[in-house]
Amino acid sequence: MPVKPSLTWIITITSSFFALSISPVRAYTFSTGQVTPAQTLDFTSYGYRYDTMANSGLTGGNLQVRENAANLSGDEISRFLNALDVLKTERFVTTANGQTISEYDQFVATHLATMDMTGRIGPNGQPLVNGAHGNAAFLPWHRQFLNEFELALQSVDASVTIPYWDWTNQAATQNIIFQDNFMGPNGNAAQNRNITSGLFTVANGWGQRTDLSGSAWTGINTNIRAIRRNLGAFTALGTQAQVNNALNTNAYLTLRGRLEAGAGMHNTMHNWFGTGSTMRTQTSPNDPMFWLLHANIDRLWGQWQLNGRWGANFYPAGGQPYGHNLNDLMWPWNTANIPIANDLLDLTPTRPGQQRLAFDASQEFLMASAPTDLFTDTSGGYMYNPWGHHAYHGDEPCPDLVADLPCDKPCHNGSSVPEPASIFGLLAFGVLGAGSLKKRGSKVLAGAKN
Repeated sequence: MPVKPSLTWIITITSSFFALSISPVRAYTFSTGQVTPAQTLDFTSYGYRYDTMANSGLTGGNLQVRENAANLSGDEISRFLNALDVLKTERFVTTANGQTISEYDQFVATHLATMDMTGRIGPNGQPLVNGAHGNAAFLPWHRQFLNEFELALQSVDASVTIPYWDWTNQAATQNIIFQDNFMGPNGNAAQNRNITSGLFTVANGWGQRTDLSGSAWTGINTNIRAIRRNLGAFTALGTQAQVNNALNTNAYLTLRGRLEAGAGMHNTMHNWFGTGSTMRTQTSPNDPMFWLLHANIDRLWGQWQLNGRWGANFYPAGGQPYGHNLNDLMWPWNTANIPIANDLLDLTPTRPGQQRLAFDASQEFLMASAPTDLFTDTSGGYMYNPWGHHAYHGDEPCPDLVADLPCDKPCHNGSSVPEPASIFGLLAFGVLGAGSLKKRGSKVLAGAKN
């Protein structure tokens, strides 16, 4: 049923009241308050390497290893799934706007919020672009994001690291990873492509909040949805030849473009999950495969770096939109000097030194655009059109969202939507995590859940 305009206003006023009168309460804080791309370039400083990297030279020392998902032991799979499940179904926090949210869903909210910054005014006085996609910081942002989420997992079980999905191995993808005892199967064609077996089902507590399950922030959580998959053919997965081509460059911006939007890479693999799938929305971290996909992208960047491209000389110092240059602060690791819808911000973990920004109604607020092949989702009582009609932001009432009408409100001015060339193929990307624990040291090993 469509949301009534009056209800939209009530929710807006109620959210604003809570936002102004109550300090946010969080289960986690991010590991740091400020991060620039320059600080992410040395991945070993995070305390990990990948199993494809020799334990010598730059990757020497006491580093934890992120492993190929296809090679995990039964115990390692159990521990990883248990840590995911605890964050999603056992740990909850009541936020400043009165909502109860799982620690896992805080990461989903953070990922969506990086799109919510699009079109807002940045510290340099210019409209912002997507903070995590489409420009140079795609790789640094997700490296930091993965680290935060890994810290959250390790607060449950210190032995857990995020495994990576090497999609060039078609047999392992089909016969090991997408099975009930690991990352779950394809969606059920008879049930709207919902996942109906394995861990990640609604029955097991893995429903998606309706306000965090699409490509627009609605501010309205009325129900839950199942995670959806509509997988493509396994023969259509990315190939090793495509990986080799992506890495065959000395130019960082070329590499970023290939890893994000090149054939067989990031965007292709999000698309491979199929029309209507969770992985093709801006809240893609709802599907835990998000983490495995992005770990592989991070691994490929790391391999490129180790092949003679280490350090700041292989990242643009300038010429990029704000947040994407070498020493720009990235959202949300910027102590909130970039505005985000307050009620969406309330669903994300806090940061050391965080300060809430007052809402400025004079600014033009936009949701980030998505490619034209994203479906228009009306199942949650809202409409989303990536090229003009934007959904309710929560901190600015847009009562006309219930009808496909011309929109004259500042937050709906389609003229400021980024050009398709700069965002083509951005489908849904990752989630941010929070971790109050500093890297990998002495943590008590928790037992795996049976």
